[in-house]
Amino acid sequence: MQERNELAQTNDSQTDTAPLQPMNFTDILDGIFTVYRNHYHLLLKIAAVYLVLGFAVDLISAYFILEATPSTIFIIAGFSLMATSVISLLVTAGLMYASAQVYLGREMTSGAAFQQAFRRFWPYLGSSVLWLLGTVGLCITVIGIPFGIYFGVRWNLYSLPVLIEESKAWNALGRSTELVKGSWWRVLGIVLSIYLISGMITIILYISIEFILTLAGIIATEQTDGGNGILDMLRRLFAPTPTEAGWFTYAVQRFVGLLIATLTMPIALIGSTLLYFDLRIRKEAFDIEMQVTD
Repeated sequence: MQERNELAQTNDSQTDTAPLQPMNFTDILDGIFTVYRNHYHLLLKIAAVYLVLGFAVDLISAYFILEATPSTIFIIAGFSLMATSVISLLVTAGLMYASAQVYLGREMTSGAAFQQAFRRFWPYLGSSVLWLLGTVGLCITVIGIPFGIYFGVRWNLYSLPVLIEESKAWNALGRSTELVKGSWWRVLGIVLSIYLISGMITIILYISIEFILTLAGIIATEQTDGGNGILDMLRRLFAPTPTEAGWFTYAVQRFVGLLIATLTMPIALIGSTLLYFDLRIRKEAFDIEMQVTD
């Protein structure tokens, strides 16, 4: 395949990534933070687009929803959801593509990452919709939940074939199935572990920042009284309201929530990228093929 020839790992002295080789969970976890640490300037530059545009969309939609009539609230909320989804898709695509390139030791810029994200946007959107419809559709009934989980894991790596191999939307799900086949339980364990670690980091960061903001008087003490449970903190993180907190506090809380999401977003995406390459190495001798084509 043409894309495999383009992904040969660079062997110059500037390369600070591990050579292509099979990875266990510890290797993948170490690789996540190695890639993040060595390329944080690139990854955060891409993720910052989510912070800036997401924050702007959030404030604008919140303002218009408060001023809207009941008949227009759903229209405004729908446009807000669409805008946020497009931003999220472009940023996640850019992060995964950049993660793949730097893992392979290639030069990468945020502009090049977004260029690929825009170029592959429609296939990426299509495969994301197919994954969502397939997994959520199966989970509508109780009896379908195990099947939804099964296919959710089986199709979990659909993003990388779209962005790296330039597969079509439907083919990306089949490509993910091909890679995950025979490793379903391993993939499930690694994916759950990565998202659990990312979630724990998110919660720790939010609790720490909320505590600092409360001590500084930016968040009113009475707002946290009687609501210090983890669910209440997550609600304030992901769904504060201007009427409840006031516009200034609302803006601060939304900015903090989006900032933390920006900082932690690359973790799971780098993990998925490394898992994708690990499966290709194990099943297709991708490392040997790259040595031959280098």
